Amino acid sequence: MAADSNRPKKKKTAIHPTDPMAEAGRKIFARQLRRMKSHEAGSRTGEDIESVHQMRVAIRRMRSLFNLIGAYYRGKTVAAYGRGLREIARALGAIRDLDVLILDLQDFQAELPPAAQAALDPVIAILEDRRSACRVRLNRLFDSKRYSRFLHRFQRLTKRAGRGARRLKRRETPHQLRHLLPLLLHERLARVRAYDTVLPASDDSILHALRVEYKQLRYALEFFQPILGSSAGTFLAQVKAMQEILGRINDIAVFSETVASLDNLPAEQNAVLQSYLDARDAELVDLRERFNAAWTRFNSRATLRSFADSLLVLR
Repeated sequence: MAADSNRPKKKKTAIHPTDPMAEAGRKIFARQLRRMKSHEAGSRTGEDIESVHQMRVAIRRMRSLFNLIGAYYRGKTVAAYGRGLREIARALGAIRDLDVLILDLQDFQAELPPAAQAALDPVIAILEDRRSACRVRLNRLFDSKRYSRFLHRFQRLTKRAGRGARRLKRRETPHQLRHLLPLLLHERLARVRAYDTVLPASDDSILHALRVEYKQLRYALEFFQPILGSSAGTFLAQVKAMQEILGRINDIAVFSETVASLDNLPAEQNAVLQSYLDARDAELVDLRERFNAAWTRFNSRATLRSFADSLLVLR
């Protein structure tokens, strides 16, 4: 009896292969919702730009999870929480895009001669003003009754097993993680690998769409890594490497769009901004070369075998 009492207790929030899909989702939603809320205060003030980033990531993960296993919840549940998450994500995204651009410009500015550095100061100030306006809108959302009701209802969903779950019509219908997760992960992988029909591509929209698919695959793996085989870590490292390259390519596309929106600037400021864009274009050439090499590694037998091996423990 004493030996039994000394055994480590399983956490109630841990997922297990025999969990129904909706129950596993409930546990993951609970963790991500806590993470989202923990970064709300920092997102309000902007004192640490990582707060906006981390809150946005938590929301992206929850939206991705609904996309992955939403079929195991009632349709009204998915629609209601999906709308709320999307609204918060948009408000945070507007700030995050400016955070990243301002940092990138400041890094570029530090390498310039003094006169060119001074020319960039008013540009950065314009972007900071835009960011301040976006934060006002974000805080207005945080202070709204709509946001308060959303949090309250979402917390209720995560605290009670079975809430919002779609009922099984037949007991033998596959519904546990061990039955369905391999299929879901294979589908996520297939959506990524299908891009071999359109690559190599110079069209940024194609690479952006591929980045989204990699992100969905990454989140799915990270959600369920605790019940996958050890080789999942090896495969996940390859996914992260691809996502980072594609993420930087997407950042540069966003930078270019934002810079293009800056109208009626003096000639000296336009000249420095053009040199900035030229530097980013040169970086894109290197990023595309890295992407092509990483894509080949990702689709190698060794990498794909690590994915397949990670699923063998789901029995």
